[in-house]
Amino acid sequence: REEDDGGAAAASAATRGETAVEEASAQGAVPLAVEVLGDPKLWMGGPSGTYLWMDEALEDRAAERNARLLRWQRGLVEAMRARHPDLEDVVIGAVGAATQAEVVLCGRIVCESLEGKLNERSLLLEAPRADGDGLPPARIRLNTAGCKSIVAFPGQLVCVLGRAGTAGSVFHARDLVSGLPTASPSPVPPSAPAGDDSDLHMFVMAGPFCLRDGLDYSPLERAFELAAAARPHVIVLLGPLLDASNQRVASGEPGQTGEEAEGIETLEDIYTEVIIPLLQRSVASLRRRSAHTQVFVVPSLEDVLCFHPLPQPPLDAMLRPTLGDQAVEQLRGVRFLPNPAHLRLGGVTVSLTSADALSPLLRSGLVLRPEERRLEAGLRALLQQRCLFPAAPRDPPQVAERRAAALDFPDGQVPELCIFPSQVGSPCATHIDGSAFVNPGSVCRPAALGSFAEIRVASSQRAGAEGTAKLLQDVLRVDIHKLS
Repeated sequence: REEDDGGAAAASAATRGETAVEEASAQGAVPLAVEVLGDPKLWMGGPSGTYLWMDEALEDRAAERNARLLRWQRGLVEAMRARHPDLEDVVIGAVGAATQAEVVLCGRIVCESLEGKLNERSLLLEAPRADGDGLPPARIRLNTAGCKSIVAFPGQLVCVLGRAGTAGSVFHARDLVSGLPTASPSPVPPSAPAGDDSDLHMFVMAGPFCLRDGLDYSPLERAFELAAAARPHVIVLLGPLLDASNQRVASGEPGQTGEEAEGIETLEDIYTEVIIPLLQRSVASLRRRSAHTQVFVVPSLEDVLCFHPLPQPPLDAMLRPTLGDQAVEQLRGVRFLPNPAHLRLGGVTVSLTSADALSPLLRSGLVLRPEERRLEAGLRALLQQRCLFPAAPRDPPQVAERRAAALDFPDGQVPELCIFPSQVGSPCATHIDGSAFVNPGSVCRPAALGSFAEIRVASSQRAGAEGTAKLLQDVLRVDIHKLS
């Protein structure tokens, strides 16, 4: 359905449970309890609140990846044994060791060719050697013809069951576990009576916030006004606030032409003369309508003057050395989050990132047998790997490997909501194994206006009639609002 909302058309996506959500919306009447999950030491550090990141040797990066694999080994083996209860006494083998007995191997999927795309004939399994540190990892070719189904991509942590040939160069697998199992969709227990602040109402807007050929931020201002009118619990801005690919920025002369850029001579001026005043005005207007709505900002790898890799510290910590304390302190009404950010909003767990977490996985060469929808298979792979960016080589490449645990879902628990903009598919919500992935689109595409997302979770309506519990998808509503 489409709605005329003062210049914005609302396209409804994932509208199951609309009636329950509309009846339970709290409309920002009380502040929502917010908890940032994960270890802050992973994205913070030093007197300025940021960490040093240009001191990672290749050996250190490899050691961190191997350590993650070793932590995962027990869970992967248990997942394989759950599939095959008769394997209680099966031996955990070593990659590259010749054996005629059936064993399980845990390792990382890699492609035979550095330049080529992964396919079923180029699958290699890689794992650290057991005979000492400092040696390159052991590799063995995977023959997966005996597996009923396969989901594989470079960097994926897997467990395989089978036998190695006499030379130990090929492993003939009869089953492949593509990660830790995800919970099947199950009823969510009721959490609170109707009208309690457990209901969640949020807007998510992703950058860029101006068209590529100019510095007119009126689309962001318009989207913020529409969101503020609804008085939600939370408004989330996903960067970039100042896009590095903007033509005016890339030219190095942001104030060269255009009335909206009058008086702007440097990139710092765009922040101090355009972005910060706009956010101040928007937050002030919001406070007059809804004093309890919280505004979160998540940075982006494409933000100008922000040089940290993933995980990124909060935007204010990265901009403070350049803009100074006075400029940053003007945004006291905004809460700055790291990228990615893992939150508990009321009773709902949410993972947020401004980077596209799906496209890199599909680009790396996702091997599927039997064939299924690649988008859904890719999203399920993120859940099974318990990570937003599991592909290797890293994509995006800007990752501080020693802090990469911040990219994982906290405590190995998949979130109920996972939100990031993606170029794959259209803005919408997709339900995968009990979790919902939301692609809000971007407020501005290169040459046209884009979209943002409105999300409602009626937690207080999870208890249905006669005490029964409802699925998350039955109490979740996502509307994609298109700017015009």
